[in-house]
Amino acid sequence: MSSIFKSVLSALAIGGLLIFTSCKEDPELPDNVVEFQSDELGITESEASLDVTITLSRAVSEAATITISVEENDLVYGTDYTTTPEAVSNQITIPVPSGNTEVTFTVAKTEAALFDGDESLVFTIIDASTSLVVGDDNQLTLTFSEIVAASGAMEINGGGATYPNKVFIDLSANRQTAIARTSWDLGFYTGDDFRVILNSSNGMMAYALDKTDLNAVTNADTAVLRNRLSLEAVFAGITSSSVPDWVPNAINWIDDPTGDLDNTAISEISATASENKVYIVNRGSGPGTPATALGWKKIRIVRNGNGYTLQHADIAATTFSEIQITKNETYEFQYVSFATGAVSVEPPSDQWDIAWTGFTNSTNFGSGPVPYYFQDVILQNRDDVQTVQILTSTKTYEAFSEADLAGLDFGTQSQVKIGSGWRSGGGPGVSPAVRTDRFYVIKDEDDNYYKLKFTALTTGGERGKPQVEFALIKQGED
Repeated sequence: MSSIFKSVLSALAIGGLLIFTSCKEDPELPDNVVEFQSDELGITESEASLDVTITLSRAVSEAATITISVEENDLVYGTDYTTTPEAVSNQITIPVPSGNTEVTFTVAKTEAALFDGDESLVFTIIDASTSLVVGDDNQLTLTFSEIVAASGAMEINGGGATYPNKVFIDLSANRQTAIARTSWDLGFYTGDDFRVILNSSNGMMAYALDKTDLNAVTNADTAVLRNRLSLEAVFAGITSSSVPDWVPNAINWIDDPTGDLDNTAISEISATASENKVYIVNRGSGPGTPATALGWKKIRIVRNGNGYTLQHADIAATTFSEIQITKNETYEFQYVSFATGAVSVEPPSDQWDIAWTGFTNSTNFGSGPVPYYFQDVILQNRDDVQTVQILTSTKTYEAFSEADLAGLDFGTQSQVKIGSGWRSGGGPGVSPAVRTDRFYVIKDEDDNYYKLKFTALTTGGERGKPQVEFALIKQGED
């Protein structure tokens, strides 16, 4: 066969392959399912309004709409309540902007309305754009009183594989509140002490300088820190052939993972202003592939009466900005963003039990504890919430009842009592997975006892959307 003929034949074969490949259809995506985030909610006496969340399996590629019907029980639209968007003929049409993975609508009480507590609305998803499919969880009952949920199931709205959200969960209210983890930088304690926490969800770290004048700090003060004050630098250090001598000190540059406020990276804020040092802060990284570096700041914090004054600036800046923080004991912490100032992050301290997040934890690679970032960590509210792990070899989740609470030892508590222990970490060739040999008993601030188990680490194969089931074991007394 001539070389020319071979060349022509090869070209035809390649061309045919290209044509065949280009004509091959893209794999069909699974249904984009539309569902309520929960099936039961209550709007409490102190709440003027409530946002209701509808989730989608994935982001919509083009704008869409969802239609919801409204069934009223002892309520009249406009007289007792309103909605945003507005309900017309007992239906609400909700726009879904392109790129969204969820939408919300708001139910608001009217100012003059009085409620007995047995009024309710039943919302049903009755229609959606052709690109969407209505799922099984298509109905939600909203009661105009505080509820104590008898049971529930949740897909935690962590936002996906880059864990962009921190999610606070209130079991008795059957609610979850997702907050973008990059929306804040520092949390200021509202109790008697003057303590400040870092955003551990972003891998934030802080290092104290022997200076008290923010304007006197320059890039020269960070020259050594640039290769130390980050989770990446710590990991590089512990995996090097010779561990640098600074690595054991790195554990002091993060907050104690247990939540002990006596061991925060930033020392207690002194009543004597001259004792409060300047800190270099690495804000960590946000979601993304690769992760987005959030940058560095220099900060100093002093007391302001019963509150705080935060001074902050970029490292090379010769002036600084100030933010005043007032304590509000409804919340455990008041939060601040360097970019936007005071921000709302966690719910009131009596309105959440546990939180799901990525988290700056610690681990030991042989030379002592060092900072290390963990995905899928469960934190518990440090304010009167207690948890205990139960192994199914002792009692199964289904069989565990109120009688089993007698003599149950909750032991020493910390915010990472559940932590990452609910899942296996995986390894080479092995994916992380839910540990099915355990569940948890959670006692909330109102002495309600719940049992909770994790049923999935992922949703549709995507990490950052774990699933849980929970059930009331014993209701607290009023």
